[in-house]
Amino acid sequence: MENAVKLVGREVVEVLYSPVKAFRKIIEKPDLKGVLLVLVLVIASTVVFQFVYNSRQMYENRLPKDDGWTEALTNSHSWDSNGLPYLDDADYQMGNSEGNHSVASSVLNKTSIWLKLTDFGPVNCSADKGYNELFFWIKWVNEAETLPSSGSLKLFSGSENSYFESTITEFPSSSGEWTNATLKVGSDQAWSPNGSPDWQSITGIEFRLVWLDATNLTMKVDGLFFKNFVSPIEALGFSAAMLSLFVSSAFSVAMNWILWAGILFIVTKLFGEDLGRWSAFFVIIGHAFIVIAVCTLVTALTFSSLPVVSLPLNYDLQIAVINEVWLPTLAYRLGTLILWGGEVWLAALSAVVIRLMKNITWGKASTIAAVAFAVRFLLRLFIG
Repeated sequence: MENAVKLVGREVVEVLYSPVKAFRKIIEKPDLKGVLLVLVLVIASTVVFQFVYNSRQMYENRLPKDDGWTEALTNSHSWDSNGLPYLDDADYQMGNSEGNHSVASSVLNKTSIWLKLTDFGPVNCSADKGYNELFFWIKWVNEAETLPSSGSLKLFSGSENSYFESTITEFPSSSGEWTNATLKVGSDQAWSPNGSPDWQSITGIEFRLVWLDATNLTMKVDGLFFKNFVSPIEALGFSAAMLSLFVSSAFSVAMNWILWAGILFIVTKLFGEDLGRWSAFFVIIGHAFIVIAVCTLVTALTFSSLPVVSLPLNYDLQIAVINEVWLPTLAYRLGTLILWGGEVWLAALSAVVIRLMKNITWGKASTIAAVAFAVRFLLRLFIG
């Protein structure tokens, strides 16, 4: 048994350095053990590649997931103000499938205006796996068009007497203009505590702007959410992530194997050659996928040196970030080239198989493999 396993392993490895000799043996006696070994190796290498690839990406994680806090005055949260808070459906910055609004409030002849969001959470903003940023759009209108003398943002923790405070005067730049801001939150940031607030339990937010002279004031807030960036591995948990990677990799490898074998089988028939029983050809051509395992592992090693990227929710922006950060790097270019090299290598080995099975010229066998490669490329281009 041990000798048989060694023989199968040697035969599979021989495909890499002496394909003609190896495939003569395989064609003479197709062996399921060999192709199953190749299948296991390709799936394992794909899991490793996907693990490395996903570990180099951090995806934006928001709370709330949509723009829910500024789409309703009360809904597992509550807005309050020194004026009367209302939803503005004509002036907003963030849109989503549930509606398009900002939360606004106006006061007459006052020196200050504030908007307060409470009754949510608690939200964990601690350094250990908590949210580390607060994003918002803010707009103020002062009829006298004077700048505020001061501004503050409070993060309440449990009660309104216990909070972290930061200044926000620099963000609303001028009257009547929307400004967005991203504030770092957490114990390592420059927030002033009052009472006994806890970064693991944030339960409210207050925006406040103050002027020296009384006038009519309006404040609007939109797109308010906490966020951090987490890898898919961390988000799912290691065990669940590995199971997901294994299932998706196994399915992908199986589909690629079936697709490539099917395309080769059909193209060869179109060239007037019959490869015999599909099942036998399917097993034989499966041995060629050992090159995919090798190239995938080498690419995984190459990609492990890529910088970690923080990706926003928007897919187009994700592509833009990857193009900006990864595309110029040698590791990304080399890894991509190796992956495509594996595909070309697979096509070359397929030409060897067809040549040996049908005893046709190398030119015809190479043409069949090239046409099959082109068909596969086009299918990937249009249907993924």
